[in-house]
Amino acid sequence: MARKANDTHLDTLKQAIYKHPGKKASWFAKLLGWQHEEVNRRLTTLNDQNHLLYEDERGGLWDYQSQS
Repeated sequence: MARKANDTHLDTLKQAIYKHPGKKASWFAKLLGWQHEEVNRRLTTLNDQNHLLYEDERGGLWDYQSQS
């Protein structure tokens, strides 16, 4: 059975991406004090929940809301 996603951590990551668009996943890992794998897992969870994120050609993460 899969573990339930920690909504607080997901919200923290979403807010960080919104506030710092264009940064790489490794940068967010350092910012939040998480392992790089944790960021990748949470990004996958956000994708599964249909949260609109995209990665640019340099690996930077963007939230479509930050473009509004």
